[in-house]
Amino acid sequence: MWERLANIDRRVIYVLMILIIALSLIKPVGLAIIPSPETQKVYDFIESLAPGSIVYLGFDFSAGGIPELMPAAQSLVRQGFRKDLRFVCAGMWVMAGDMADTAFSIVPEEFPDKQYGVDWVNIGYKPGGEVLLQKMLSSIYEAAVGVDHYGNDLNTLPLMKEVQTLKDVDALFIFVTGTPGERQYIAHVTSPHNKPLIVSCISVSVPELMPLVQSGQVHAAVLGMKGAAEYELLVGHPGSATAGMDAQSFSHALIIVFIILGNVGYLLTQKKEKK
Repeated sequence: MWERLANIDRRVIYVLMILIIALSLIKPVGLAIIPSPETQKVYDFIESLAPGSIVYLGFDFSAGGIPELMPAAQSLVRQGFRKDLRFVCAGMWVMAGDMADTAFSIVPEEFPDKQYGVDWVNIGYKPGGEVLLQKMLSSIYEAAVGVDHYGNDLNTLPLMKEVQTLKDVDALFIFVTGTPGERQYIAHVTSPHNKPLIVSCISVSVPELMPLVQSGQVHAAVLGMKGAAEYELLVGHPGSATAGMDAQSFSHALIIVFIILGNVGYLLTQKKEKK
């Protein structure tokens, strides 16, 4: 018996892991989440903005970042529109327009009074990398070649009449998974022009981002899936990040159980052999 406990078939572990994760995602139980000071600071900053303020959203990630970054983006949209904030979206990554489109897909159902072109604009991806940011500081229209993600003339969108350059926004909130990312915004936009920068990053980027948070170059940050789940809780709309934290917690617990069983089986087997 103890030998079998010490040598559990790995296929059993894989099947149980798949079941635990699937059940947690399909029917999350909502394990207790306590917002961290970092996420609370993000929420409080957005709450401090006056109605009508304009926030630039940088969607600088691709599909691989969706599980960790999209929940934070949609939480921001919910909180922002409740505050009557307005958003201008763009990005240096090829999927920027598609990511913004997904983030704002909740608007028709949850905020039917909000209008595209008035309350938000999706400029989408424009080539150039950090040179794009430099150009947007002098003219967003020229940097975007005059059109948004859907081919609309920017001059026909009321919101863009108030946002001629990046200097016209009240804050920047970016979603990043790599380079170009937060360092390019800091170098060209937020530090030179004293604009608050909020960053949502994936978990593996947290150690690299924290020095920028601690130095004040990044005003506040949503850190990985855990931060996104905390943001969902603060906004009052638990979603995929909250379910993801359930899956992560239960899968870690399962791994710990198997570690304990394996060690108990090994020790008892060794004891039996010595006898």
